[in-house]
Amino acid sequence: MRFSLFISLVLLCTNTYARAPLLEDSFTKDFLLGTAPTGCMPKGMKVEPTGRFLYVAEMCGKIDPSIKQRVPTTSIFNLQKRALEKTVVTPVGIKGGIFANTEVDFSVDGKWAFISRAEGDKTSEIFLDGGLLTVVNTVTQKIAKYIPTKGAGSKIIAARPFVKESPGEQIIYVANYFSDDVSIIDVSKLRDDGNLDGSAHYIGKIRLKTNFTNPNIKKYLIAPRGIAFTPDGKYALILATETGSLIIVDAVHHKQIAELAPMDLATAGRAVNLRHVVVSKDGRTAYFSHMRGNAISRINMKKLMEEVLTVTTTSTPVLASTTWKNLLIPFHTRDGRKNLLVLEDYPKDHPNFPNQKWELAHPNTIALDPVHNRYLYVSSRTTTSLEDSRVDPKIKGKIDIIDVRNGQLVFSLVGGSQPTALEVSPDGKTLMSAGLKDDQVYFFDLKKILSIYEYQISTKASHQ
Repeated sequence: MRFSLFISLVLLCTNTYARAPLLEDSFTKDFLLGTAPTGCMPKGMKVEPTGRFLYVAEMCGKIDPSIKQRVPTTSIFNLQKRALEKTVVTPVGIKGGIFANTEVDFSVDGKWAFISRAEGDKTSEIFLDGGLLTVVNTVTQKIAKYIPTKGAGSKIIAARPFVKESPGEQIIYVANYFSDDVSIIDVSKLRDDGNLDGSAHYIGKIRLKTNFTNPNIKKYLIAPRGIAFTPDGKYALILATETGSLIIVDAVHHKQIAELAPMDLATAGRAVNLRHVVVSKDGRTAYFSHMRGNAISRINMKKLMEEVLTVTTTSTPVLASTTWKNLLIPFHTRDGRKNLLVLEDYPKDHPNFPNQKWELAHPNTIALDPVHNRYLYVSSRTTTSLEDSRVDPKIKGKIDIIDVRNGQLVFSLVGGSQPTALEVSPDGKTLMSAGLKDDQVYFFDLKKILSIYEYQISTKASHQ
């Protein structure tokens, strides 16, 4: 009797293991929780710190049915319901350019949402001839202030962590893509007092300088894109998207202190630029996406700052391209150590490139697992042309999940058309991606994906 019971339990465990889902047998649809329509061209998004609401900045807004005209908007979604909670109407930018909004971020204390309008001209609503931040009270979800950036192409927003020497001071940086500078906004004394004019919160700009040019780019010089602060708030990394160089800023005194030359071909193995950046919670590692080069990389932040200190007092504070070799932290892949992790492989259920490599992957937005920083999420827009203006909306992108401990690709999800906005819920259980060209936000079950992956990893280890 006992022997029979033992055999039954063994068979039960064996069958359970046999029936356990495997990621290699799974498809994107197995992890898709749902979708929701957004406004036109969702460009950036962020979950507010409580994890309840997702803010989505939309570049060309929505049609207001009451006036039958397009208005600039940001959508607020209830994350639990995965449904639209509210639409915030913001000031018009340029009717012949970027009409509405590009990015979203929150104050360190979580009280305020900042939504960037990229452009302004003589026909704009509020603060002509420049970008602005629309400030939303996260409790009431109503507009509290408008703050001018006094820059052109205001896109990426980053909230500086609290600095020990200046407790309570809250600083926001805004990268101005067209005017090659960074706006400095002080929101320490921001109040929802009925006065919408936030001009007093603009305190100046950091005018960026570069020692490098890209001969293939005629329109821009630096084009600052990604911004990431060190956890102590003392330094900021600013990416010069067009030159491929990395600019280091003293975020206490708001001045550029060094520039790291673009990564050379000998180090990278291919031509690359710098698109987006994230820094780990412990401040030890910075991760980069290389839209030109279809790859990601990471560097040792301690070594970077040691190198920076060697040139800050020189007349030309520039770190040579060879410095990258000392900074890069290789990924330990199945094919050996790789300075760059190339992401040109597409999943088997991709409608355009199933189980194929594609050289126009164009990884752009990246996000780190907010809980343990173990996983890096990489959104690849994917095109059929080198020209951004010739995007085929029928081409789908992808989102890769990378285990940064071992450099392994955990899973590739099929994304929307030109997936650009990317975010992870604060509990690390839900991944959100928005298709720039199909006006949809996609909600994926990260908890399910990672549970299967970690089970497979532990099971494999126990059998070795």
